[in-house]
Amino acid sequence: MNNKIREFIEKNSLSFEEGSRNFNMVTLMGYAQHLGLSKEDLENELSDEIDNDGVIQDELDERWEYCSYNNYEKYWKTKQAKEDWSF
Repeated sequence: MNNKIREFIEKNSLSFEEGSRNFNMVTLMGYAQHLGLSKEDLENELSDEIDNDGVIQDELDERWEYCSYNNYEKYWKTKQAKEDWSF
């Protein structure tokens, strides 16, 4: 398991509740890609959440490649990312 993902979730109080799930999942996917993690790595880290809510897996399946294609990981090297998030 990647402790940085779990720490990021906790430090930033990310929720996987309906209404915030999409934004938080896209944020988490970009951050995971910045860390060099694979989709499977993130799935393993979120296995408990996925077991409790299958929509999380749907979010991963539908948006992982989109985030990768659009270079969402680059945001995490910016000053803005450091101002907006704890990581």
